[in-house]
Amino acid sequence: MTAALLSACRGAPERPAEEKVPSGTILLTPAQVQSAGIQVDTVRFEMISLPLTVPATLETPEPLSARVGSIVEGRVDDVLVLPGDKVARGAPLMHIHSHELATAVRDFASAEAQLSVAQAAYDRSQRLLADEAVPREEVERRLGALDQARAEYARSREVVDHMSPSPQGDVTVRATRAGTVFAVHVRAGTVVTPGTPLVDLGDESQLWATGFVPEHAAVLVRPGTLVAITVDAIPDTIPGRLVRMGGVVDSLRRAVEVRVSLDRVPPGVRPGMFASVVLPAGGRAPRVILPDAAVQRMADGDVVFLQETPGRFRAHPVRAMPLDGGRLAVEGLTPGVLVVTRGAYYLRAALQGAPGEG
Repeated sequence: MTAALLSACRGAPERPAEEKVPSGTILLTPAQVQSAGIQVDTVRFEMISLPLTVPATLETPEPLSARVGSIVEGRVDDVLVLPGDKVARGAPLMHIHSHELATAVRDFASAEAQLSVAQAAYDRSQRLLADEAVPREEVERRLGALDQARAEYARSREVVDHMSPSPQGDVTVRATRAGTVFAVHVRAGTVVTPGTPLVDLGDESQLWATGFVPEHAAVLVRPGTLVAITVDAIPDTIPGRLVRMGGVVDSLRRAVEVRVSLDRVPPGVRPGMFASVVLPAGGRAPRVILPDAAVQRMADGDVVFLQETPGRFRAHPVRAMPLDGGRLAVEGLTPGVLVVTRGAYYLRAALQGAPGEG
């Protein structure tokens, strides 16, 4: 019986081994292909005008920003604001203890007393002139002294007002414009001198993107050119307009500085963020044009799906650049291969849900 069983096993046909699916490959039945609405097209190149993408940084326009500096020598006693605070024009930012304020107050008190004396002397000379007790020249001399005392009083009062004394006798530093506090450069106890940077103010409601355009492309753009701005933090493209161009080529970058005004500032976008400016200045080059749904974003970057045989699809890495009309200019493909133009999302979901064997 044992011999008979062994003989039967040796005579049985071998079962074919299951196909080993490489990583990044998806196998679908004809029914699945039809259900997913998958369509393919042959890869071919077209000559197109490529946009030029340059890195940029979002900033507050210079006319809408200000750096508040110290006007006296002294020691910071109190810092009244933090980065992110909204302040009105003239709002107090910090207090500085300074001997210059004491000197200014003393000078103002002296000028006020001198003005009172000069005013009394002039009034007395006018009464004496009416009694013909003094010559007119004396009255005019007293008037000149009064005018001088008035000027000194106005000057000394302006100095005191500029220092804006606090109830504690400190110099009050005030906001020179309304806006948002971007940075505070000192803390309580810091010794400052005239010109020491204290606080940066700006307006978050308007932003510029500042970047550098290579010199060979700079001749193709002009102020007023419509551009697109992308920020990694948000998915949407922000429209903008080129408003400034540098007058010279940067000797190190071999590029021209450009400033682009954002038409709108999406929520959460703020100064200091990195961005990309897309300019219509890249020249002409051959590219594969695909609908944006054909390119799928994976963890390692953008991919398209190539059809190797009916029902067999493979993810292929590419570089994609957005065009108008929901199209993409794609690099990394070979002419003649079949690429999925519809149903790529289904293939991506299938690939992510059931990773292939290595």
